[in-house]
Amino acid sequence: MRNLLVAVSLLAAATGASAPAAVVFTTTFDGYAAGTIANQEAWVGTGGKWAVSASVNTGQIGFAVVGTAGGVTPPSGSGQMVRLATSRFGSDRTKGWLDLLNSGKWAAASAGGNDILETSVKIYIPSGASQACQFGIMISKDSATTGSGFVINAQTGAVSYLDNGYAAANRYPFNKTVTLNAWHTCVFRWNPTTGAASLKIDGADIGSYTSTIRGGLYAVNMFSYTDFPGTSALTQYAYLDDYALNAVPAAPPCPGDFDSNGTRDGADLGVLLGNWGTAVTDLTGDGTTDGADLGVLLGNWGPCP
Repeated sequence: MRNLLVAVSLLAAATGASAPAAVVFTTTFDGYAAGTIANQEAWVGTGGKWAVSASVNTGQIGFAVVGTAGGVTPPSGSGQMVRLATSRFGSDRTKGWLDLLNSGKWAAASAGGNDILETSVKIYIPSGASQACQFGIMISKDSATTGSGFVINAQTGAVSYLDNGYAAANRYPFNKTVTLNAWHTCVFRWNPTTGAASLKIDGADIGSYTSTIRGGLYAVNMFSYTDFPGTSALTQYAYLDDYALNAVPAAPPCPGDFDSNGTRDGADLGVLLGNWGTAVTDLTGDGTTDGADLGVLLGNWGPCP
């Protein structure tokens, strides 16, 4: 039965058009005024201004729109970016976001099969952080609940995902690291309905998981979290640019991966041969498993894209 469902989904993907991706919001930050991003406009209407929650040291701005800063320049080499500061309080966060729920932005973009929220952002974290802190993206299910997201450790470059919160107890290691003192393109996908999530950094798969919190989408936050107790006179920074939120369709099935292990291999060949002459493993949509389907499997042999 499971193989039949796989074959049906493959056939549907081959014969039916999926919804085109829809832009929820995108910016290079070049059109913003220098200084705090708080209350600067992203679009006209409900929830169209940036909101910031930050308790930072005197003279600091939680989310500052800047050009070159501390030797860091935007990835384009010019224009502006956002400098994100850590909270001066231990075990606390700073975040900046736009209201995607009450504005109707997510509902409009995700209609018609675009079930996946894709958050793309470039992040630069300087090395030498003197205190434990994290920078990344936090997705809120509602105004009070963290659903999903990812963070990068500013001292080690270790990458973790978030599930049902952002404190250390709610972070789970991907067992992957990125280099500090470099721009990295992060693409995080999350299905608010099913909780399925995945992360790529610089085009490489970092990992996937299913969040325990799901069933809604309020906002996507540019985010930092401070990991020490008490307060601090120190401020750590990260830089973000080329920020985009898109609603995209789910990835098409992987043709021939009948056991859904992420690759086409001998096990899948065995399934196909075991269903020879039936519609169970029909990859071409002609109603039967035959040499043409064997050709599809062998032609796509190896890892799924």
